[in-house]
Amino acid sequence: LAMLRRLSLRDVAIVAALEVELGPGFNVLTGETGAGKSILIDALQLALGTRADAGLVREGAARAEVSAEFDCPAALAAWLEEAGFAAEDGRLLLRRSVDAQGKSRAWINGSAATVAQLREAADALVEIHGQHAWQSLTRPAAVR
Repeated sequence: LAMLRRLSLRDVAIVAALEVELGPGFNVLTGETGAGKSILIDALQLALGTRADAGLVREGAARAEVSAEFDCPAALAAWLEEAGFAAEDGRLLLRRSVDAQGKSRAWINGSAATVAQLREAADALVEIHGQHAWQSLTRPAAVR
């Protein structure tokens, strides 16, 4: 899996603007209930190709935008090259916007992309485990 370097949000839920830079190694998001941890995870998942929801757009804003910058894993480099999204300087930038009507747009390294392409890239980038993550063990494809 790849290292997430930066997560940027604009007009997502209650967040007007936020940029989170993550350092090398283990990073932890902590906080009390209601502190906004789930907003960050939802934003990251949007950048990784999950279903867009107009409910993510901050009240009064025209659109929500999220970008996630990763170190590009070697396993993804050939796919990016073939799809026309060659990584620059070993970095990979996924960006997604969703407007107040629920219409979304996606970009990989600055070039227009499909949500399916975001999802395909996401498979090589992250695994997100929540409180119900154990349920993946019930799917034969998830078991080694």
